[in-house]
Amino acid sequence: MTWDKQRIVRTIKQLYRAGKKLSYNAMTRSNQPLLSAAAYHFGSWRKAIESADIDYAQVLRRPRWTRQLIIKLIKTARRNGEDLNWSAVTRRRDELGKASFASLQPRLFGTWDRALHAAGLDAADVSCYRRWSRNDILFDLREMHQAREPLNSGTIQRDDPGLHAAAVRYFGSYDDALKAARIKPDAVRLRQSWTTAQVKSQLRALGRRKKTLSSSLVRREHPALYGAAIRHFGTFAKARKAAGLKKPTTR
Repeated sequence: MTWDKQRIVRTIKQLYRAGKKLSYNAMTRSNQPLLSAAAYHFGSWRKAIESADIDYAQVLRRPRWTRQLIIKLIKTARRNGEDLNWSAVTRRRDELGKASFASLQPRLFGTWDRALHAAGLDAADVSCYRRWSRNDILFDLREMHQAREPLNSGTIQRDDPGLHAAAVRYFGSYDDALKAARIKPDAVRLRQSWTTAQVKSQLRALGRRKKTLSSSLVRREHPALYGAAIRHFGTFAKARKAAGLKKPTTR
């Protein structure tokens, strides 16, 4: 792997969000290449940590978070009328911001939504009431993409319905919002788990709509179905034959 400053900062943020120990001694045991690259590009591990907008004191002695403490911070913020959606809290540099990342630890809540539920709040309501702008939407999508978080439509509708609704409202469709954020929609879609019966059924349905069902047509217009056909039958011709469809005639 080739390290540069941007990759180092991004990796540090990902480790911090995952609740990993980022002290110098911990890194010598778990990720020496990152530690060495940070020293080379930033001069020291501390400067690399601070370049990632992380308080180095917290790296040295990270507080022992508890479920009760996180719930208390959430309730206090709610009483003060503060924004509790994920994007807002993770931009903070106070205790609530730190608590949001701590909540992701498996021993605590695993997700911020579960922490909100534990505090008696509806995560969907928290997301939906946020005031969105086009730039906010694009920023969140890019941040999630860089953090390698799932961005397929189904997951976003479930985990962050406010973001999904705002994306559709501002850009016309969720795919168009992804494109505006320079993210390829096909790259974030979850692959469908096909069965042999489903492949044959879909080919038959497609055959009823198309005058001819050539390999090139299916590969171009229905790449997921084409790939499943190859995986299950070895060739598209065999899949087409198994579905009871005739081979296209050629002039």
